[in-house]
Amino acid sequence: MTFDAPTRRVIVSHTMGALALSLPWPLLLVLVAEQSDDPWLLGLAGAARMLPFVLCSWVGGRLADAMRRDLIVRATLVVRTVTLLAAALAVVEGHVWVAVAATTLAVAVATPAYPAVVAAMPGVAGDQYRRATHLLVTIEVGSFVVGAALGGLLLHPSTREIVPWAAVVLTVLALVLVLPVSMPAPERQEGPVARRSGLSALRESPAACRAIAVMAVVNLVDAVAALALLPIALETWSAGATGYGIATGVLGFSALAAPALRRLGPTPSRTMRRGLVLAGLGLVLLTPAPGLAWALVPIAVLGAASVGVEAAATGVLQESVPDEVRATILGLNDSIIIAAALVGALAAPALVEVTGGRVVFAVLAVVSLLVAWWARPLAAISRTQTTSVVLVPAAVSTTR
Repeated sequence: MTFDAPTRRVIVSHTMGALALSLPWPLLLVLVAEQSDDPWLLGLAGAARMLPFVLCSWVGGRLADAMRRDLIVRATLVVRTVTLLAAALAVVEGHVWVAVAATTLAVAVATPAYPAVVAAMPGVAGDQYRRATHLLVTIEVGSFVVGAALGGLLLHPSTREIVPWAAVVLTVLALVLVLPVSMPAPERQEGPVARRSGLSALRESPAACRAIAVMAVVNLVDAVAALALLPIALETWSAGATGYGIATGVLGFSALAAPALRRLGPTPSRTMRRGLVLAGLGLVLLTPAPGLAWALVPIAVLGAASVGVEAAATGVLQESVPDEVRATILGLNDSIIIAAALVGALAAPALVEVTGGRVVFAVLAVVSLLVAWWARPLAAISRTQTTSVVLVPAAVSTTR
């Protein structure tokens, strides 16, 4: 069954908006490197891309629960257009750090959009909301690498100047697409339920807490694995920087295969657990790989399974919390899992230096399999909660 027109508009709009946020960063990093040899400045520019998600996502999610979600999405796209336009003009004038700051502001402004869209998806997509959510998560995660990869390809001298302007055009198109779509604010009930906070809703939902923990672990594992590939490629596989680039490219682009893993289980919770097992098996096969050619398939399995787990866990989270605080909790989840990725990126070099890349892969495999075992009660919890929660999308869809 295909998506209806509003769902297609939301998905394509979010795709364009997400790609626009990632597209300029390769050019910005190159410009920073051209102006300074200080590695700390380059690191600062790189971190500027993720820090807004850590700092702003929870606040953005709360905002998306406080008012109409379509207004939130449109407002972020308008402001993103302005900030990305300012960044493009700054690049033209040679003000690199102004461009970095403006693009970072665009990322910060965009943080309410993703939780708002995912929280609204049951009302927009109706019975197809699970499939739409899985696709949205794949787009959100995959856009980090796909957008950056497209930006990297455009760094050729003949196309380099269009990079910042392409981001502006994509954002404007995203705004035009989403304009006709209605995503109302959640309906609030009278009485004590209306005063429920996101944290209290989380305390009442073990399934939601476990889903967030699973996503945090997956992001930590992916961040460590991505950096552990560097010494393995350079020293063990003798593949050089080109080999490392191929390995990381496969890890990133394999995220696009995640929707094919949606049928790993009959419910999001089982799909999540089986995806964790698949990611662990990918790491098990990667550990003894004698060369890059032998490692590509396990790397692709790890990349696809990791995004599949995150998509399924987002489905668990979506079904396990009330609509009135859903965007808040999705925003909190973004802050937690991206903070976990930052911790993994910071810790990975020291771990690899002390133990070696192969040992790191083996430990990550054990961690993934143990988390899959730990998450097993979610099947029973999800069945119990689905009876009371899954009725919400159908009710909303009939009133649209």
